[in-house]
Parts: sequence; structure tokens; C-alpha cells
Amino acid sequence: MTDSEELARLLAACGRGDEAALKDLYDATSSRLFATALRILRRRDWAEEVLQECFVKFWQHASTFTESRSQPMTWMTRIVRNRCIDWLRRPDIEVPDPEGDIIEAWADDAPGPLARLLETESGRQLAECMKGLAENQRVAVALAFFDELSHSEVAEKLAAPLGTVKSWVRRGLDSLKRCMG
Repeated sequence: MTDSEELARLLAACGRGDEAALKDLYDATSSRLFATALRILRRRDWAEEVLQECFVKFWQHASTFTESRSQPMTWMTRIVRNRCIDWLRRPDIEVPDPEGDIIEAWADDAPGPLARLLETESGRQLAECMKGLAENQRVAVALAFFDELSHSEVAEKLAAPLGTVKSWVRRGLDSLKRCMG
């Protein structure tokens, strides 16, 4: 992996319109960024498309990168992560999954937190209760608790007022509490 100073230099060159620097940046970072996208999206074709969009974003916004505010790889990874979340939030992507096949397909050899939770009776009950929430509440609760985002970060992601997001989370949690008994 290329060191942080080299990545910052490449981003600065991209900001000046140096296409060769973009190629070098892609060569140095694409495999790691693709792995991040694939881990989040779980589909190779989606990860490829998101990565392509992100490199266009890197090219367009490289001049706004400030090394004193963030490491280059952190900046790029955050853009990829945010784009993946936006991708998953598309209205046409939510598919009914009454049998839980999608959740099972996401599991790998090492069970993650969600898989471990779903192995318990209360985890299965929580998953069923989450399905009963309004979409805005379900997304807000999931971002706040599973992605560990603050209310203000959730509001930014959902392009919604902070007070509205707080209400969604509070009402969602109240509904989950009632559902869980």
C-alpha cells in the first residue's frame, strides 16, 4: 500500500487535472476500496459500479481534500462507505424477505454481530419487530444502532431535519420495545 503522503500527493495532482495521477491513485487504492464496497454491498456488480462512481467523485473533489483534516485513505474510504449506504437506501432495492434468505446469504464463515444476534430467540424477534417499523424509522434505528452513527450523522445521511430523525429513532425504539414485550 502506498503511504499517506504519496496518496495526498496523488490527490493534489488529481485536483490539478493530472489524469496519470488518477490512474496511479486507482492502482494504489482500488483493491482495498473495492473490498470495502463488496463487504457492505455483498454483490460484486454493485461494488464495481459504486467504486467507479467513487473514483469519478475523487477526481471531481480531489481539490477539496485537506490532509490536515483527514488521512487520504480515510477520506476515500468514507466516500465509498457513504456511497454504498446511499446505494442500499435506494427505494427500488428493498425486497421483501419473509423467509430471511437475504440475511442468510450475507453470512460468511465467521458470524458477524447480526448473525450472532439472529441465532438467539430475542434476535429473531427483534428482526421480526424491525420489519414492522415504518421504513424511515427502520432505517434511522439501523443507522443509529447497527452503524453506530450519531443522530446528527443519521440526519445528514437521510437528508432529514435532526428533530425528525430523533423522533423516528425514539418512535422506532418505542415500537420495538412494545413489540418485544
